[in-house]
Amino acid sequence: MQIRHFQNRDLADVWQVAMDSLRERYDPSLFAQLVPYWPEGLLVIEDMGRVVAFVFGVMSGVSQARVLMLAVDRRYRGAGLGTLLTQEFFRECAKKGISQVSLEVRVGNIGAQRFYTRLGFFIVRRVSRYYSDGEDGVLLLRYL
Repeated sequence: MQIRHFQNRDLADVWQVAMDSLRERYDPSLFAQLVPYWPEGLLVIEDMGRVVAFVFGVMSGVSQARVLMLAVDRRYRGAGLGTLLTQEFFRECAKKGISQVSLEVRVGNIGAQRFYTRLGFFIVRRVSRYYSDGEDGVLLLRYL
């Protein structure tokens, strides 16, 4: 397995992992549109030529970044890939002088909230009707 930056050839695999893992439905073109904003913030884990996990983040301010998506193929969950990706994302943030990272998770996704809390995030507030299906989100923040 290898962690590396996203490449355009990864689009189909990333989209498939997102569709299988996340409840939001994203247009595949969104992934390619994110690349020019901060290529170093788009990381994947490849296993035997196929992307099995990814994290996509953007710089949201001078010293701020935001994780837009993190997903791990169901067959690879529990192996620490999400943690590895997040830590590598933090390293990319540090290179840019980013001092805080934010993200949102579904209020009902307790597993994700626990995962991010273990990585040093804390809950800032609830975000009403954040998701397309009307579910509230929880805004989390971590200082680097």
